[in-house]
Amino acid sequence: MKSYEILANHAHVFQEQVRPDGTIGELLRIMDLCGISKAVTFAPFSSHFDDSEYSDQNRWLAAQIQNQDRLYGFGIVNIEKGNLKEQVHAIRGLGLRGIKIHPAVQKLKIDSPEAFEIYEAAQDEGLALSFHTGIHWHRIRDYNVLLFDEVAWHFPALRFSMEHVGGYSFFREAVAVMNNNKKNVFAGLTSVSDRGKNKYWYLDDQQLKDLFWLTGCERSIFGLDFPYNREDQTVQDIAQLRSLGLSEEDEARIFGGNLLNFLDL
Repeated sequence: MKSYEILANHAHVFQEQVRPDGTIGELLRIMDLCGISKAVTFAPFSSHFDDSEYSDQNRWLAAQIQNQDRLYGFGIVNIEKGNLKEQVHAIRGLGLRGIKIHPAVQKLKIDSPEAFEIYEAAQDEGLALSFHTGIHWHRIRDYNVLLFDEVAWHFPALRFSMEHVGGYSFFREAVAVMNNNKKNVFAGLTSVSDRGKNKYWYLDDQQLKDLFWLTGCERSIFGLDFPYNREDQTVQDIAQLRSLGLSEEDEARIFGGNLLNFLDL
């Protein structure tokens, strides 16, 4: 029996009418099955949101987790709306802890003026960012992993995670960015253990060991990718990390301690 609690990043949540298997209730059920104490939930994008009850996904998420002491929330910024700094300020005002950014889905060039406006506001507000990285079927030059070095360079107090750690194709570039910026850049260990289903983001045992050898165990964060990964996959992900021969202290960092630091808690 491990002495530490498991805290996880990267749970996408949806309204029941949009995705019944992606509700907060279903997330909590899977957390219980997998022995996970707390998790970070991500607000849905507009294309996966029914605005008949709430006009704003961030307000919806904040309301849903208001009385859930096991859940933290990350909002989203609507790039097309403009008023980006005001949107970031509103996310903070709702009590959410960070922002989910998916450059491929949002068609956001990560070193564009619009992106930098978001980063500056997030840094000022003390919000963390979780970026989806690796192959996501959009023009690679817009979200090339090496560009995250520019983000870290220009915003040295901004904490952000590279979810999937660049994936199979850009793992080494992600490690380079982490080693060039040793305080504020985190590796999101999300959907990296399934060679079949998640082959574009798959990292084998040796790559994970190399990640910890090169960057230490203080900046890697376990993630769920709920509801795309279910309980069987989550159990597999936990088991893979626990099979790498790490000390219990380092496991405790990866399975929760680092996430608390990332969220500035």
